Amino acid sequence: ITYAEAGFPLTARQARNNAAMATIAAEFPDTRAVFFPDGRPPQPGFRLRQPDLARTLRTIQAEGAASFYRGSIARAIVAASDRGGGLFAKRDLAEHRTEVLEPIQASYRGWTVLEQPPVSQGLIVLIALKILEALDSASDPADRVHLQVEAHKLALTERLTHVGDPAFSPTVVDHMIAAERGRALAQRIDLHRAVALPHEPASHPDTTYLCVVDEARNVVSYIHSLYAGNGVVAGDTGILLNNRMGCFSLDPDSPNLLAPGKRPVHTLNSWMLLQNGLPHVVGGTPGSFWQVQTNLQLISNLVDLGMPVQAAIDAPRWTMGGQTSWSDSSLNVEARFGETVVRSLRERGHTVEPIGDWAAGGAAQVIRIEGEMLTGGGDPRPGTSSVIGY
Repeated sequence: ITYAEAGFPLTARQARNNAAMATIAAEFPDTRAVFFPDGRPPQPGFRLRQPDLARTLRTIQAEGAASFYRGSIARAIVAASDRGGGLFAKRDLAEHRTEVLEPIQASYRGWTVLEQPPVSQGLIVLIALKILEALDSASDPADRVHLQVEAHKLALTERLTHVGDPAFSPTVVDHMIAAERGRALAQRIDLHRAVALPHEPASHPDTTYLCVVDEARNVVSYIHSLYAGNGVVAGDTGILLNNRMGCFSLDPDSPNLLAPGKRPVHTLNSWMLLQNGLPHVVGGTPGSFWQVQTNLQLISNLVDLGMPVQAAIDAPRWTMGGQTSWSDSSLNVEARFGETVVRSLRERGHTVEPIGDWAAGGAAQVIRIEGEMLTGGGDPRPGTSSVIGY
């Protein structure tokens, strides 16, 4: 409430995000009033105050969650949706229930890997790891990148084909991450030839990740995102409506097809590595569709290559497709991989785009627990990661 009421200075990135919303905001006076108070995009350092949002938060503080899901705030959200031709109805909010679910898990080379269950697409990481486990560990960097990329493509295809809201299309997770399935998928990989990347509709990034280990060794791997918002502020509530429904598919054959009461498969995923039932490493990253790709590489660096935490984060990284869609099939590799790796990948049929030394995106954070010692690492790529010990 204090941040909404007193405001906070915009970072350069927040200022860019605001400016990118200008075209949409031009159609919605309530949005302009909040994010363009002087009629133009605010500059870095501008103190953004949101008194309407502060008032809404105080209402929730005083009246509880019912005011948001069934009261005046809910009515304002539905009214804003109606004005824009949206799909929200009062019952969508009134019937909301938050579920607390058990993580899904798979073994990988002697470790137990925990991930979020569907509707998260964290399942992709576990499927890809089971595929890699069925293959010999690659010592050659080009071989290693190729196998990781091809395993990711196969895991992504599994996700697109089978994963939706479990309430509508049950997902047989145990089968998808079984060793037998991993071996069967691994047999489809040609060490010398790349296959095409499956496509998915576009989405929008704006994600925050953090991991925490306290003195009692309670461990949290936390990730949150509503994408960057759809540009519509709901009346005088100050609430910017999210655009997470952009993760739905309009393909009638997709298990992730848009439907009433349904939750879209989303990009959010974070992980833990366990030994003997206890967490030893915890990590994750923002990055929309690149999250699973980055997490796959982090776990491989830690387990397969035995890298220390910061080295695993700093190691050259690849990304496949665009951050917000898979319509771009290029393989982006940080230049630190070197020309030999780039040439080898191109010879296998990858459309390789060399990028800057530290340009693969993400903002990974990892903590390793070794007895009384904690080792933390933060990603230098975004310039905003931090590691704090106390």
